[in-house]
Amino acid sequence: MEKTRFKSLLFFFIAVLIGIILFEEANYEYTYRVETAYGDHAIYRLVLSMGNGQAGLNSLFFPVLAALPLGISYVREYKSGYLKLILQRMSLSKYMISKLLKNALAGGIALVIPYYIYAIHLYFQLGDKSELMIEEGQTAVMFLPNLAAGNTLKYILVLSIFVFLAGVTFATFALGISAWIKNQFLTLAIPFALCIFVAIITPDFKWDLLLLYSPNGYAEVSIGILAIMYISLMIVGVILFISGVIRNEKKE
Repeated sequence: MEKTRFKSLLFFFIAVLIGIILFEEANYEYTYRVETAYGDHAIYRLVLSMGNGQAGLNSLFFPVLAALPLGISYVREYKSGYLKLILQRMSLSKYMISKLLKNALAGGIALVIPYYIYAIHLYFQLGDKSELMIEEGQTAVMFLPNLAAGNTLKYILVLSIFVFLAGVTFATFALGISAWIKNQFLTLAIPFALCIFVAIITPDFKWDLLLLYSPNGYAEVSIGILAIMYISLMIVGVILFISGVIRNEKKE
């Protein structure tokens, strides 16, 4: 039991650490190597570092980081036999609800912690600038541009909600996959591969799954479109997990 919790906590810290490293690597690139317009503005630097620029890798790896803390925990519990001990103390339905909620929360927090740490870093590094206007009615940011141009801190807080929801969504989706394939590597790889596949076959597409983490990647994306994608993937993940766990228990 303690070993299982330790692994989950270890993977959580690894996900957070990798997220921070990816942000800071992008910040180094945009500070010393890559010149961009508005590169000294905290919001624009944040948006670029999230994956909308040459050096931002977070939008590629966020599905893996979201699933790493608890998205693969069911596979460990099932294969080790620890799940049988858990089900002696609680019902299967209670286990599934608890696993879904804890996994979703861990996935969201694992993404939002590096985001906030980096945002705070940028705030002290670049300051609170609101001069993001290019010309009348336009800004250097495509998603909620008026808010971005008007208030740096509010925009950072609002954007963090989408980062958190991206973590919740892909952690849930990965957990659902894990109940069927029962392989830790594939549980992490499939959501990542799905995002890349969709991005490749549908470039400049408002239904690109990468937009769930970094909505500034496409000018025509809206909160409504993002909501549909969040909800759809979460529903798929929940259905896959519940049906997969029930199926596995019936086989035992």
